[in-house]
Amino acid sequence: MSTTATAIDGSPGRRESGSRPADAARAAFVEAQGRLLRHYGVEARSRSLSLERPAMQAHVLEAGRGEPLVILHGGDGQGVDWAPLMAELQGDMRLYAIDRPGYGLSDPFDYRRVDLRRHAADFVVSALDALGLERATIAGGSMGGFFALATAFERPERVRALALVGMPVGLARRIAPAMRVLCGVPGLADLFVARLARPTAKARRRQYRDMFHIDPQTVPDVYFDMQVAGMRIPGALSTWAVLLRRVAGLRGMRDEVTFADELDRLRPPTLVVWGQHDMAPAAAGRAAVERIPDGRFVELPGTGHFPFLERPGETARLIRELVAREP
Repeated sequence: MSTTATAIDGSPGRRESGSRPADAARAAFVEAQGRLLRHYGVEARSRSLSLERPAMQAHVLEAGRGEPLVILHGGDGQGVDWAPLMAELQGDMRLYAIDRPGYGLSDPFDYRRVDLRRHAADFVVSALDALGLERATIAGGSMGGFFALATAFERPERVRALALVGMPVGLARRIAPAMRVLCGVPGLADLFVARLARPTAKARRRQYRDMFHIDPQTVPDVYFDMQVAGMRIPGALSTWAVLLRRVAGLRGMRDEVTFADELDRLRPPTLVVWGQHDMAPAAAGRAAVERIPDGRFVELPGTGHFPFLERPGETARLIRELVAREP
């Protein structure tokens, strides 16, 4: 069951009223989201889904027509992050870009004690149920890739194929040394997030350059405006700090989010698109994908952690090829 909205500019459906600062932050994000969708020419409908597990409202942008593709954003982002790719695919696929719990226009969520793997699979399956989809191709990057992988392992019958775009959390144990320090040194993740408590486009550009290895000059200003608006929604940054601490430590990815020892039983056809300058060496991703029975690894030269943003046309072509393989 879902609560609908009909605007094509990304404005939300009916929601319960919250605090004034939170409502103002959400309204600012809605406006920034709409500007980004118009910039890329994405005609999207925004609505809220009533989920059962977890019991919450989850926001989704729907666009396009054709075979269903459910998109799961990474880190501290939002579903609309993938607008460049949505623009490429909306002519031949039905797209559902979902805000994960605690981000964008979805309800807040406490990740401190939840079983991350079970939560991720339950969330995606509940979203599929609310959307009326028996099966779908799932696309995700970074933390969204973890949600996609968890679903494919726990509920493979609901996953037609996997498109993991940008190093997915849990595919391999190795991550960049800087991320091990950030996630593993006590208090450092909270300090890092505290410095972003008043986010600016300038700080976001610096993060894209230093953390994601993306030239910020290649990203339009309207994209960073949306990112800043999303980070200003109360709870988004603190949620990110919790997840940083939970996914990795000084030795690499934590066991609870690692699928490295199970890849030989991953059933759905799997595409992994890895940036040449991603957050872990391409060799680590390639070695992991070699263990997947029906896996394909593609390294995109000159890209960082977000190939869907840097090379949306090439990424769209690869996803079309993946979907075309399955009847």
